[in-house]
Amino acid sequence: MAYEIKEKIKICKKLGFNHIEVGIDNLEDWDYLYHNKDELIKNDISIGIHLPMEMNTCDPIKMINEFWVDYFYENYKIGKLLNVKYYNLHLGYGFKNKVEKNRIGYLNNTANFLIRVLNNIDDVDIYIENTYSKSGDLINLGNVLSDFEYLFKNVTKYNLGFCYDTGHNLINKDEYLKRLSDNIRLVHLSDNDGNKDLHLGLSENGLVTEKDIKDILEIKNNKYLVFEMNTKYLNESFALYKKISKK
Repeated sequence: MAYEIKEKIKICKKLGFNHIEVGIDNLEDWDYLYHNKDELIKNDISIGIHLPMEMNTCDPIKMINEFWVDYFYENYKIGKLLNVKYYNLHLGYGFKNKVEKNRIGYLNNTANFLIRVLNNIDDVDIYIENTYSKSGDLINLGNVLSDFEYLFKNVTKYNLGFCYDTGHNLINKDEYLKRLSDNIRLVHLSDNDGNKDLHLGLSENGLVTEKDIKDILEIKNNKYLVFEMNTKYLNESFALYKKISKK
C-alpha cells in the first residue's frame, strides 16, 4: 500500500529490486509517493499501480461504470508525473444469480470500460489480473481462463496485458500460463494453502513448485515480476528464486 512506500524502498535497496507495485485506494494516497519521489528516482525504482479491489469494471449500472472510468482517468493524470508504468486491476464482481445468467454481458461491460480507457492513453499499460471466487451472493469475474480469452479477443489494444497471479491460480486453477503466455506482462508471485490467499513466500515444499517458477521464467513477453508476499518471506523467497533461475 502507498503508506508503506518508505519501507519498500529500503527493501529494494537491500535486495537490489528495481520495481514496486503500489496499491492506491483514494486519490490522497498519491501523496505518499510524491513525498518519496526523489528516493524513487535516486534508486531507479519504477512504479506500477494496483487499483482498488472495489473497482468494478463489469458493473451493469451505467452511472457507476461511468464513475470508474472517471476514477481511472483521475489516477492516470496524477500518475503521469511519477512516470507510472502500468495500472493493474481486477475485472470486478456481481450478484451470483445475475452473473450466471449473463456472464457475457458483464464481460462486455468490462470490454467497453477497457476500450474507452485505452482509446485515450498510449503511454502506459493496463493489465487485467486473474482472481478467484468462492460461493456467496457476490462472485468475482476473472476467475476462469475463458473470461480473459473473451476480453483479449474483443479488446485488441497493444497496451493491454495480462497479470498472472500464482496465489490466485492455486485457489481457482486454470491454464493461464499455457493459453495466455503471449499476453502476460506482469506476474504476482506468492504461495498459499490452495484455499486462502495468504501471500506466503516460496519454499521447497510449497504449492508453487520449481517447475511453476521455471515456467514463469520462460514467459517471453513478461516485463515485471512482483514478490506479492509478506515482507518476512522476501529474503528466503528471493534466494530460492535465484537458485532456480540459475538452473
